[in-house]
Amino acid sequence: MGVFFRHTFAVRSPPISTASPFSDTYGDARSRFRSAAARAGFETSSLIQPGTGPLGEDLAIDIAMRGLDGARTAVLCLSGVHGAEGYAGSGAQVAWLDAVGSESLPPGVGILMVHGLNSWGFAHGLRGTEDNIDLNRNYLDHTKPHPENPLYGEIHPALCPPDLAPPRIDALLDAGQRFVERHGQWALEDAISRGQYTHPDGYHYGGRSLARPLVQLEMLVTEELRHIEHLAYVDFHSGPIGDGDTIFLCFSPEGSAMRRRAEMWWGRDALRRETVERQWGSRRPGRSGILFRGLVNLLDGQADIAGAVVEFCSAQPRRNERDIMRIPMLERWLRFEGGLTAAEAPAYLAEIRTNYAPRRDNWEARVAARAIDVLARAVKGAADWSQEP
Repeated sequence: MGVFFRHTFAVRSPPISTASPFSDTYGDARSRFRSAAARAGFETSSLIQPGTGPLGEDLAIDIAMRGLDGARTAVLCLSGVHGAEGYAGSGAQVAWLDAVGSESLPPGVGILMVHGLNSWGFAHGLRGTEDNIDLNRNYLDHTKPHPENPLYGEIHPALCPPDLAPPRIDALLDAGQRFVERHGQWALEDAISRGQYTHPDGYHYGGRSLARPLVQLEMLVTEELRHIEHLAYVDFHSGPIGDGDTIFLCFSPEGSAMRRRAEMWWGRDALRRETVERQWGSRRPGRSGILFRGLVNLLDGQADIAGAVVEFCSAQPRRNERDIMRIPMLERWLRFEGGLTAAEAPAYLAEIRTNYAPRRDNWEARVAARAIDVLARAVKGAADWSQEP
């Protein structure tokens, strides 16, 4: 997977405004996060990544931690698992650090914050890694046969037009309708988004081996959380339709002790499948290679993990079938057809950015407030957990 370097540094606050925790660029997001962490008294470090961003900037997974020495319980908070969603997740982390991060932690509780796990995608404004890997479909044992997704191969050719002209999109929609007539609407949604391991140029590609950022995350968790017995997990994402509301995706089995614990933090109703599907607007497809499950397996026998992916609603309502597939089609076209230097690229990247993190004051304020509440509940829940025998 290549060598990586960890560099610990003393942060100098950059000359940027602190009026908003949200950022215009990847470099700005890194600076805000590191500065906020330093102000809050966190130890900071970086895992330097290969390559550079579109402006020649360094790429790195930035880390902030506090209170881990001797702690039995920790909170792990991630952002940027899906690169372009890092703008929302970064803002959420910075909002919490600036609001309450410097307050005393409960006894026995530490915090580990990981900023921009998919730094390449974050910097370039795309959801996947430089290899088109979806990190939240990649965390599984790649020495074993990959989960099957046979229907994806049937729809893949229609999903990958060489251009986005209206006739091509009409042909895609016709193919999708024929697929739905054969298999049903939910089968189409499930085939596209559950994760597939056969088409590197396709949607939600899970890769053929563990991606570098997840290898590095494993090493970080193994090193820094080696004494932890309980782990509260918060993974910030964005993209569902809405205006800053939160959707909680809990991957612990229904009725399990870890599910009940997450319900105590954020409310049973918030985690119910019926609530999530109402907020999402459809039945939730299955998922392969989920990061949460990978960490559960990694820490099996050492620590229990409870928590959720927290989605900030950010996208505008979809008017028709064209709108539903537009954002993923734009990303795929930029990767495999037109390229990131195409004349259309700036407008397409701006559209992708707006889908995941619109620059509206009211949206940012809502996300910041919800992020602070979500993490406050997780920290309080971790404190209660640490006091249990």
